[in-house]
Order: sequence, then C-alpha cells, then structure tokens
Amino acid sequence: MDEVNDMNKRDFKNFITKRSSIWTLSLCITGILVLGGIAALNGARRTKDGGTQMETEPGQTAYLDGDAAGGVNDDELFPTLNKDDEEDMAQASGNTVDEDVPGVNADADTASDNTAGEADAGNVNDDAAAGTDDPAGTEAAAAQGNTTDAAEAASGGVISEQALLDAGVNFTEQESLLWPAAGTILIDYSMDGSVYFPTLDQYKYNPALIIGSEVGNQVLAAAKGIVEMIRVEDETGITLVLNIGNGYKLTYGQLKELAVAEGDVVDAGAVLGYVSEPTKYYTVEGSNLYFGMTKDDAAVDPVLYLE
Repeated sequence: MDEVNDMNKRDFKNFITKRSSIWTLSLCITGILVLGGIAALNGARRTKDGGTQMETEPGQTAYLDGDAAGGVNDDELFPTLNKDDEEDMAQASGNTVDEDVPGVNADADTASDNTAGEADAGNVNDDAAAGTDDPAGTEAAAAQGNTTDAAEAASGGVISEQALLDAGVNFTEQESLLWPAAGTILIDYSMDGSVYFPTLDQYKYNPALIIGSEVGNQVLAAAKGIVEMIRVEDETGITLVLNIGNGYKLTYGQLKELAVAEGDVVDAGAVLGYVSEPTKYYTVEGSNLYFGMTKDDAAVDPVLYLE
C-alpha cells in the first residue's frame, strides 16, 4: 500500500513538473511576441513622426518627410510662393503684369521688353543722322546694343563667351566677390561631406551658402555679369543665375521683387532683388539667401572668392 502511495506521489510530482515547464515556455514565447510587437510599433511611430534622420546623395533633391512618404501635402501650411512673388517672377521673365499690382518694378518690365530698347536705340541713331555730335549718346547706343545682344543670348538659356566679352564681363579667379546680402552664414558650403538641415531633419550635401538675412534686405550682384536665367524652384523659390564670365556663374535663391530681367547686364553691387520669406524647406532656418557659385557647371565654395 505504501508503495502505491509513493508511486502516486511520484506521478503527481512529475505531472506538476511537466505542466510547469509548459507554462513557463508559453509565457516566454508570449513575452517575446509582445516585446517584438511593441518594438515594431515604436519604429513605425518614429518613422511617421520624422524622427529618423535621412541623408541625401550629392545632387539629389532634398525632400520633406511628408513628400517622401507621399502623404500629407504641406503646401497650405508652408506656402512656397505668394501671389506677389509669382507676379514678380512673371514680370522678370518678360510677361505682361498688371501695373496696379503692388511690388511690380516698371524698370524691370521695360528692360525685359526689347521693343522699348529698340525704340531708344532708334532715337539715338536718329539724332546721329541729324548731325548731332553726342559722344555720350554714342556710348549709350553701344551699351544698348550690348544689352540687346545679351538678351537675345539669354533667351536661349546660354550666353556665349563672345557676348560676355562684348559686355565687358570676364571674372577671373584672381578677383573677389562682393557679399551678396547683409547677414551671416547659417549653413556652410559642403561637398566633401553632408551637413544637417534643421527643417528637413536630414543630412545632405550643400553646393551653396545659406546666408541668414532679414526679409526685404537688398540682394546685390557680387560681380559684373549678365542675367542668364530666372526660374522658380520648389526649394529656393524665385532663383536667378548670373553669368559672370570665364565659366563662372552665381546662383541666387529665395528672392522677391526682382529689379532685373533675363539678358540684363549688371555691374557689381547692382540691386538684383530682395530677400523673400523662406520656402517650406527653410522654415526652421528662417529667411535667408541661397548663394551658389559654379565653375564650368561644377560647384565651388563661394567663401574662397568673397571679400
């Protein structure tokens, strides 16, 4: 009888031991699954909230997290261009603009209209035909001719070296650039490694200087040149390319109220326009001037040439 009782106790103990092992194993598997689910959920939440910093390659267009995910359109929250900027852009490109619109520069509209320039040149020629000895008028006619030639060249998006030389535009590496606007450098030129852009919350290569400057500050021609192109970019808003000769070009971004048009010959220090409100790509950095420099279409550091 005692042997039977001992056997029953052993069987019961073995049963309890096996059942405990099964429960322990089940609890471990359940814990692993729960922890894995929590980790996956946190990872998805960080990605959604933009907590993961991303890095772009050289030449790759920067993007906001919402744009990359193809999700919410931020245009209403972060307007790239306002109505006045679009009208300024239309004016600078030589399109018809309502004269009653605030901020429209009549000089820029006239400069972009070749008809007016031809009329002025015609008046000078008429005076010369009438026997008027006017050296200043002759110089004005020559300057007008250079501007017309530059405008025709710029209309094709490329200005020939001959047109640049005719206009007296020939920047060399021994020369210096004027500072294009009052302010300090927020993000330095960097093509050897990526730098952090706060608004984008990502690291990217930077082929230009991001110069912090107040809205409305004058933007100046850093050297004598010809306005080769004016366009609107998502990242840099109204953007102007100034050909300063010998393969060198300057790119200005985040502009408004342009005072020049494509084809205009401008002297160093001439006002090109004014600093605009930042686009949605620079809301954290604040208002700034995008200032880039290239040599034969390859980015170079503007700081090496600035006075």
